[in-house]
Amino acid sequence: MRTWVDSMKAIGWNVSSVRWGVRIVCMLAAIAFLMLWMPETNTLVVVPSFSPLVAASAVLATWTVPAMAGIGLVVGLIALVRHRWFCRWVCPTGLCADSASRLGRRCGRSYARSPALGQWIALLILGGACLGYPMLLWMDPLALMSSFFRLGDPNWDIGWWLSVAGLPVVVLIGLAWPNLWCGHVCPLGGFQDLLAQPRRWWNRSHNHDPPPVHSPSRRFARRTVLGLSLGAVWASLAGRVRARIPAPLRPPGAIGDLDFLGLCIRCGNCSRVCPAHIIHADGLERGLAGLLAPTIRFEGDYCRADCVACTEVCPSGALSRRTLEDKLQARIGIPRVDIDVCWLGDGRECSICRNECPYEAIRYEFCEIEYTTEPRVDLDRCNGCGACEVACPTVPHKAIVVFPNAD
Repeated sequence: MRTWVDSMKAIGWNVSSVRWGVRIVCMLAAIAFLMLWMPETNTLVVVPSFSPLVAASAVLATWTVPAMAGIGLVVGLIALVRHRWFCRWVCPTGLCADSASRLGRRCGRSYARSPALGQWIALLILGGACLGYPMLLWMDPLALMSSFFRLGDPNWDIGWWLSVAGLPVVVLIGLAWPNLWCGHVCPLGGFQDLLAQPRRWWNRSHNHDPPPVHSPSRRFARRTVLGLSLGAVWASLAGRVRARIPAPLRPPGAIGDLDFLGLCIRCGNCSRVCPAHIIHADGLERGLAGLLAPTIRFEGDYCRADCVACTEVCPSGALSRRTLEDKLQARIGIPRVDIDVCWLGDGRECSICRNECPYEAIRYEFCEIEYTTEPRVDLDRCNGCGACEVACPTVPHKAIVVFPNAD
């Protein structure tokens, strides 16, 4: 590395200028991936997939290697030998934060001093991931970058505003407290610090440096064990709390709700690609743990039978990939009929829900007890797409409603 730097200086190149040039190119590439998405491509998944923290959390939480996790794992392997190279050369969110920090220093703000919170946050995430619940993973800088590009999403609710606010908040932190985010808070930077520790110890022993009075390896080991344990305890407590709160409808392919809440990085990709615009960012209705997690609301449209776009752009494995052939097994919820609201229960003619069902899962049966014709849902043919609920003509309440799957 030193020889490469010396050769650059010999031909008149400034390393800092080259680094900023590379970072700007990476920023433009990230913007292109996030903005120039087309239904035929999965470019939205590329940017958050570069995070080794997201990749490691996905592997620990699911005990599988999601399709795009390999990119992040490679970045993590490089970070083992090149400390924070991703922060210095690639990270687009880091470029925004560093630019804001430079401006803040020019405005008279001094470098912020703080404990290494990023390392603790990373350890909490990884500890929770071991129990399937890596909470705070949404703080990953690449997740914040991706969620900012939900600006084009037409669902302008409170969840939308909170989703797009992450990147501006990082910029404001840089302006007010230069270097605070990248140097002390960013969990991806903290994770790279953790990865770099073994190499530092090796270099110290290889150079025969005298051992310090208080061994840094022991301090690191204690901090790591404590951080991972706290994350695991947090995950366990969160699981007990979440068990008492009814789960909402999730996009098709969603894993168990508790694991989903922890593994989802709130990047907003699934919401952006949904052609029906039925995926929304959750508010505080289900507590802080569910904040900004994607939920489905059948408000004017339903989950199309010919679409699996949301499952293809999830970078963390919170939504398992599906094909059109196996989408029927990716059940969103279970339709239930309230015959007291249904027109058939009142002796009126109606066959709208059956006619609109894309899976032909609804039939009508005569009930001798009530002496009425009632809709029946064949759950083996239904994935809870919501077409029946949207089409149901009863007001103000629907006679057929899709409820979340029972755990």
